[in-house]
Amino acid sequence: MMTKTNSSIRHLKLVTGEEVICEVLDESSDTIVVNNAMSLMQNSLKNGDKFFTFKTYMIYQDTPTNVIIVFTDKIMSLATPAKGMIEQYTIALREMANYLEQNFNEDDIEDDRDIDDWLDDMTKENTVIDSDVNGMLMN
Repeated sequence: MMTKTNSSIRHLKLVTGEEVICEVLDESSDTIVVNNAMSLMQNSLKNGDKFFTFKTYMIYQDTPTNVIIVFTDKIMSLATPAKGMIEQYTIALREMANYLEQNFNEDDIEDDRDIDDWLDDMTKENTVIDSDVNGMLMN
């Protein structure tokens, strides 16, 4: 993993309310290309104390070679993170890299035939794929 320079790390607040810390690779008026994107999650202990954790912003986009394009019209705020946050972010990236290295290897990746079979099953005539998640959580 490459060492991050403070000048390329940004803290984004998206229109969805999500907060993301990431390394900015490129910027244009319409998009920002980032990698190593981590969502900031606020948690609370039973006694009311709050703390923050990081989680992968997008599933399977958690290696330095994966890039994400963020559209600038979806960003409410952009800031340079505090030194302490950059240190915690760097630790989180290192821990994620160690976890991936220790728990996954080439043997864990399904071969292309398995993926093709799955795609064939999902596109059969009677299979319904609904990406609309509205109403999935019921009260």
